[in-house]
Amino acid sequence: MGGAAPTPSGKGGKKAVDAAINLVPFIDLLSCCLSFLLITAVWTQLARMDVTQKGQGAAGATPEQPPEQQVQLTLYVDKDNSFTFTKSTGESTQIPGKGDDFDYAKLGEVLAKAKADHPDKTDIAVKADDAVIYSRIIHTMDIAVSSHFPDIGLQDKGQGN
Repeated sequence: MGGAAPTPSGKGGKKAVDAAINLVPFIDLLSCCLSFLLITAVWTQLARMDVTQKGQGAAGATPEQPPEQQVQLTLYVDKDNSFTFTKSTGESTQIPGKGDDFDYAKLGEVLAKAKADHPDKTDIAVKADDAVIYSRIIHTMDIAVSSHFPDIGLQDKGQGN
């Protein structure tokens, strides 16, 4: 009733040791799992955005100049729909919001000017308030990448320099 083996046929009424196991359901499940994994593997590459934590470079990167010789660029994303772009040299640029949204066009101009001033610079730190909507942070990071700053470090605004 409950066993997979045939009915007792041996000496003493014992069940036979060999049993026929149906592998078709297992193969069906395995093929479904493999199909799912192969399909979703492509989506993980499409939806990926590379960011690094402060103090960590790309894997296998060569040692760069000491930090005291490099200008550090930081972009603050404020909850009042404004940006503050600062350099470690002390320069600061305030970009006020446009109504209920950020002024992304002005941000693009400021970042383009910063890239012209520092053509060898590829990294920028983006620090955002907790209250800023995530899609706006991603839009900000997209503008930074399009301004030729591909190495973006994303941090909470409350974290120290």
